[in-house]
Amino acid sequence: MWATSKNKDGFSVAFAPPREGDFYSIFPDKNAATLLPLIMQHIEPGNIIQTDGLASYNRIVNLPANPPFQHLVVIHDQNFVDPVTGACTNHVQCFWKNCKRRFEHMARVQNSTLEGHLDEFLWRETFGKSGQEALTNILNQLSQWFQLP
Repeated sequence: MWATSKNKDGFSVAFAPPREGDFYSIFPDKNAATLLPLIMQHIEPGNIIQTDGLASYNRIVNLPANPPFQHLVVIHDQNFVDPVTGACTNHVQCFWKNCKRRFEHMARVQNSTLEGHLDEFLWRETFGKSGQEALTNILNQLSQWFQLP
């Protein structure tokens, strides 16, 4: 699953939450010509992709992936969970909501620093929701990367 959202300056962000693959991409629009190559680049063939009804996603099943992607759609005007397929984007939407909430507590984030703040948010979601947990994990990770002789 992944989500896209547009910020006030017109840039869009697509991401998969940490348990889904831990990536994000910043791009100028939500057109199929922009989104479909990102899907090919970041999502393994054969995976199930659950999206909302944005028309840009309509050609996911036609992408040259082997095995092909499965595409499940939920139309939010009708349901939060598709009653037939079970498609649901709530987890991704909640993750993005929490990300934006964090940025609001920081008195917003400028486009020039967005990438670094997204990196930190994704890292904290995986390794450090509390201050103590973050400190412990960053010290452990640093000790693995920079071992003393």
